[in-house]
Amino acid sequence: MGIVAFYLRVELGRDSYNASITFFGIFIALLLNIQMAMFSIYQRKTDAPQDDVMNIIHDEQVELRRQLLEELNSNASYLILVCCVALVMCLSSYVFEIEWVLMSALTIVIYSHFLLTMLMVVKRTHALFQREYVRDVS
Repeated sequence: MGIVAFYLRVELGRDSYNASITFFGIFIALLLNIQMAMFSIYQRKTDAPQDDVMNIIHDEQVELRRQLLEELNSNASYLILVCCVALVMCLSSYVFEIEWVLMSALTIVIYSHFLLTMLMVVKRTHALFQREYVRDVS
């Protein structure tokens, strides 16, 4: 999308950068909140069953949850980094009134990358919380 925007000479205006500053700033806070929720899930202790077979299943579920939390934390941390880079880029474009075609194309690339990575985080967050809801019911 960024290459298409570059060749079509798309230029984002100052208002677009202003909206981007707000957008990425809000998502930094939301992603930090997701990390705190993941930490509370990670800290939750579970009682091991007395039955040996159930204990093996329990250990597998705990390991799966740990792996999912590790992947989700890595993705959320990466997205926070992407948001920080985008925020600095959009802030400098807004303050210094940079309206280059290349800067607009880079902003579009970052938005596209952010969206795809965010979908991955949402998918993993859903899987994690869905497992927690099922576990709380039983």
